[in-house]
Amino acid sequence: MTDLSECTICYQTANRDFRKITSKCTHQAVVCTECVIKHVQIQLDEKQELKIPCPTRECEKIMERYDVKNIVTEELFKRYDTLAFKTAIQNIPEFRWCKDPCGAGQIHIGEGKAPIVKCENCGSESCYIHKVAWHTGKTCREYDEGMRQSDLATENYISQNAKKCPGCTAPITKDGGCDHMTCKCLYQFCWL
Repeated sequence: MTDLSECTICYQTANRDFRKITSKCTHQAVVCTECVIKHVQIQLDEKQELKIPCPTRECEKIMERYDVKNIVTEELFKRYDTLAFKTAIQNIPEFRWCKDPCGAGQIHIGEGKAPIVKCENCGSESCYIHKVAWHTGKTCREYDEGMRQSDLATENYISQNAKKCPGCTAPITKDGGCDHMTCKCLYQFCWL
Protein backbone atom coordinates (compact mmCIF):
# COMPACT_ATOMS: atom_id res chain seq x y z
CA MET A 1 0.00 0.00 0.00
CA THR A 2 1.53 3.32 -1.06
CA ASP A 3 0.80 6.10 1.34
CA LEU A 4 1.82 9.61 2.30
CA SER A 5 2.32 8.57 5.92
CA GLU A 6 5.65 9.16 7.62
CA CYS A 7 7.97 6.20 8.20
CA THR A 8 8.98 5.96 11.87
CA ILE A 9 12.56 5.04 10.90
CA CYS A 10 13.57 7.25 7.94
CA TYR A 11 10.88 9.94 8.51
CA GLN A 12 10.23 10.14 4.76
CA THR A 13 6.71 10.70 3.49
CA ALA A 14 7.01 10.89 -0.29
CA ASN A 15 5.27 7.83 -1.77
CA ARG A 16 6.36 5.30 0.85
CA ASP A 17 5.22 1.68 0.60
CA PHE A 18 3.86 0.36 3.90
CA ARG A 19 3.03 -3.33 4.41
CA LYS A 20 2.28 -5.62 7.31
CA ILE A 21 5.76 -6.81 8.30
CA THR A 22 4.94 -10.15 9.92
CA SER A 23 1.81 -12.23 9.88
CA LYS A 24 1.79 -11.88 13.69
CA CYS A 25 1.97 -8.06 13.82
CA THR A 26 -1.16 -6.43 15.23
CA HIS A 27 0.01 -2.82 14.89
CA GLN A 28 -0.48 -0.40 12.02
CA ALA A 29 2.20 -0.47 9.29
CA VAL A 30 4.43 2.49 10.23
CA VAL A 31 7.80 1.40 8.79
CA CYS A 32 8.28 1.72 5.04
CA THR A 33 9.28 -1.26 2.94
CA GLU A 34 12.67 0.28 2.09
CA CYS A 35 13.53 0.50 5.81
CA VAL A 36 12.34 -3.07 6.44
CA ILE A 37 14.60 -4.27 3.61
CA LYS A 38 17.58 -2.40 5.12
CA HIS A 39 16.72 -3.88 8.54
CA VAL A 40 16.71 -7.44 7.14
CA GLN A 41 19.97 -6.77 5.27
CA ILE A 42 21.70 -5.56 8.46
CA GLN A 43 20.47 -8.58 10.42
CA LEU A 44 21.87 -10.92 7.76
CA ASP A 45 25.13 -9.11 6.94
CA GLU A 46 26.28 -7.85 10.31
CA LYS A 47 24.67 -10.27 12.76
CA GLN A 48 24.22 -13.43 10.65
CA GLU A 49 20.79 -13.57 12.29
CA LEU A 50 17.77 -15.48 10.95
CA LYS A 51 15.41 -14.56 13.78
CA ILE A 52 14.68 -11.11 12.44
CA PRO A 53 12.35 -9.04 14.64
CA CYS A 54 9.84 -6.57 13.28
CA PRO A 55 11.60 -3.16 13.28
CA THR A 56 8.50 -1.41 14.62
CA ARG A 57 9.22 -0.06 18.09
CA GLU A 58 8.01 -2.41 20.86
CA CYS A 59 6.67 -5.08 18.47
CA GLU A 60 9.52 -7.64 18.39
CA LYS A 61 7.47 -10.28 16.51
CA ILE A 62 9.84 -12.50 14.53
CA MET A 63 9.60 -12.51 10.74
CA GLU A 64 8.87 -15.94 9.29
CA ARG A 65 10.48 -17.10 6.04
CA TYR A 66 7.41 -16.13 3.98
CA ASP A 67 7.32 -12.69 5.65
CA VAL A 68 10.90 -12.08 4.53
CA LYS A 69 10.14 -13.37 1.02
CA ASN A 70 7.10 -11.05 0.68
CA ILE A 71 9.11 -7.91 1.45
CA VAL A 72 12.77 -8.19 0.43
CA THR A 73 14.42 -8.35 -3.00
CA GLU A 74 15.02 -11.69 -4.69
CA GLU A 75 18.79 -11.37 -4.19
CA LEU A 76 18.42 -10.64 -0.45
CA PHE A 77 15.98 -13.53 -0.05
CA LYS A 78 18.52 -15.89 -1.67
CA ARG A 79 21.09 -14.75 0.91
CA TYR A 80 18.52 -15.35 3.68
CA ASP A 81 17.84 -18.86 2.35
CA THR A 82 21.57 -19.62 2.04
CA LEU A 83 22.16 -18.59 5.65
CA ALA A 84 19.15 -20.68 6.74
CA PHE A 85 20.53 -23.71 4.89
CA LYS A 86 24.04 -23.29 6.36
CA THR A 87 22.61 -22.86 9.86
CA ALA A 88 20.42 -25.97 9.52
CA ILE A 89 23.16 -28.19 8.11
CA GLN A 90 25.58 -27.21 10.88
CA ASN A 91 23.16 -28.74 13.38
CA ILE A 92 23.87 -32.21 11.96
CA PRO A 93 26.49 -33.61 14.40
CA GLU A 94 28.46 -35.42 11.66
CA PHE A 95 28.70 -32.34 9.41
CA ARG A 96 32.03 -30.57 9.03
CA TRP A 97 33.01 -27.48 7.03
CA CYS A 98 36.19 -27.68 4.96
CA LYS A 99 39.07 -25.98 6.80
CA ASP A 100 40.37 -24.55 3.50
CA PRO A 101 38.40 -21.54 2.24
CA CYS A 102 36.64 -23.48 -0.55
CA GLY A 103 33.27 -22.97 1.16
CA ALA A 104 32.27 -26.64 1.02
CA GLY A 105 31.22 -28.99 3.77
CA GLN A 106 30.05 -32.56 4.10
CA ILE A 107 28.71 -35.21 6.42
CA HIS A 108 31.47 -37.54 7.64
CA ILE A 109 30.63 -41.05 8.79
CA GLY A 110 33.15 -42.82 10.97
CA GLU A 111 33.91 -40.24 13.63
CA GLY A 112 36.94 -41.40 15.69
CA LYS A 113 37.47 -44.60 13.68
CA ALA A 114 38.26 -42.59 10.54
CA PRO A 115 39.09 -39.07 11.75
CA ILE A 116 40.46 -37.71 8.45
CA VAL A 117 37.80 -35.79 6.52
CA LYS A 118 38.79 -35.34 2.87
CA CYS A 119 36.89 -32.45 1.28
CA GLU A 120 34.91 -33.67 -1.71
CA ASN A 121 35.25 -30.21 -3.28
CA CYS A 122 38.96 -29.32 -2.97
CA GLY A 123 40.56 -32.48 -1.56
CA SER A 124 42.07 -30.88 1.55
CA GLU A 125 42.13 -32.94 4.73
CA SER A 126 40.90 -31.96 8.20
CA CYS A 127 40.44 -33.67 11.53
CA TYR A 128 36.88 -34.70 12.34
CA ILE A 129 37.59 -34.82 16.08
CA HIS A 130 39.49 -31.55 16.53
CA LYS A 131 37.77 -29.57 13.75
CA VAL A 132 41.12 -28.25 12.46
CA ALA A 133 43.24 -28.84 9.35
CA TRP A 134 44.67 -32.36 9.52
CA HIS A 135 47.60 -32.57 11.93
CA THR A 136 49.98 -34.22 9.47
CA GLY A 137 52.44 -36.64 11.02
CA LYS A 138 50.48 -36.90 14.28
CA THR A 139 47.71 -39.16 15.45
CA CYS A 140 44.80 -37.55 17.29
CA ARG A 141 46.27 -38.80 20.57
CA GLU A 142 49.66 -37.21 19.76
CA TYR A 143 47.89 -33.99 18.74
CA ASP A 144 46.04 -33.95 22.09
CA GLU A 145 49.31 -34.48 23.98
CA GLY A 146 50.95 -31.65 22.05
CA MET A 147 48.04 -29.36 22.87
CA ARG A 148 48.28 -30.31 26.57
CA GLN A 149 52.00 -29.54 26.56
CA SER A 150 51.35 -26.25 24.79
CA ASP A 151 48.68 -25.36 27.35
CA LEU A 152 51.06 -26.23 30.20
CA ALA A 153 53.83 -24.12 28.63
CA THR A 154 51.42 -21.21 28.27
CA GLU A 155 50.25 -21.57 31.89
CA ASN A 156 53.87 -21.75 33.05
CA TYR A 157 54.82 -18.62 31.08
CA ILE A 158 51.81 -16.71 32.43
CA SER A 159 52.53 -17.74 36.03
CA GLN A 160 56.17 -16.57 35.74
CA ASN A 161 55.78 -13.44 33.59
CA ALA A 162 52.30 -12.03 34.07
CA LYS A 163 50.43 -10.17 36.77
CA LYS A 164 46.67 -10.21 37.23
CA CYS A 165 44.82 -7.01 36.49
CA PRO A 166 43.34 -5.73 39.78
CA GLY A 167 40.20 -4.77 37.85
CA CYS A 168 39.28 -7.97 35.99
CA THR A 169 42.04 -10.49 36.94
CA ALA A 170 43.11 -10.98 33.30
CA PRO A 171 46.80 -11.91 33.05
CA ILE A 172 48.96 -9.05 31.73
CA THR A 173 52.59 -9.14 30.65
CA LYS A 174 54.93 -6.18 30.38
CA ASP A 175 57.35 -6.06 27.45
CA GLY A 176 58.95 -2.67 27.97
CA GLY A 177 58.09 0.95 28.49
CA CYS A 178 57.00 2.60 31.70
CA ASP A 179 55.32 0.87 34.64
CA HIS A 180 51.90 2.45 33.99
CA MET A 181 49.59 -0.32 32.72
CA THR A 182 46.15 -0.10 31.11
CA CYS A 183 44.24 -3.37 30.86
CA LYS A 184 41.76 -4.24 28.09
CA CYS A 185 39.05 -3.64 30.71
CA LEU A 186 40.48 -0.06 30.90
CA TYR A 187 41.59 -0.49 34.52
CA GLN A 188 44.89 1.34 35.09
CA PHE A 189 47.54 0.28 37.59
CA CYS A 190 51.26 0.46 38.31
CA TRP A 191 53.24 -2.68 37.35
CA LEU A 192 55.44 -2.32 40.45
